[in-house]
Amino acid sequence: MKEGPLEDGEILILSVLLVRATGWNRGPVDLTALRVSDMDDGGMGSLRFASGKIRPRYGRTIAEGWFKDIDGIPVALALYVDREDDLFELDSWKVDFTSRLRLSHDEADVRDGPPSGN
Repeated sequence: MKEGPLEDGEILILSVLLVRATGWNRGPVDLTALRVSDMDDGGMGSLRFASGKIRPRYGRTIAEGWFKDIDGIPVALALYVDREDDLFELDSWKVDFTSRLRLSHDEADVRDGPPSGN
């Protein structure tokens, strides 16, 4: 997987989720310095954070949210840390399992919690 910087929409989503993160406070995170790689998820937009660790493993979920894609289908979001409490993955998936069409462009569009028929 090729590593690169976060896109603008990914920075927006991640900044919203980090503000909402529960039980995790590592201080300010320089989002422009983070490196990520796309996950093989059929175009739904999930990202793995570069860590330099040989085998990082899921630790826990620290934030959830969602936004509506341009076709009106909710895109669920979950921010995970690894077992050492470092950023691990930003999971993203459309609830109908089709490919995501866009990223959110406004913080107000990123709603709290999982989508629930909204």
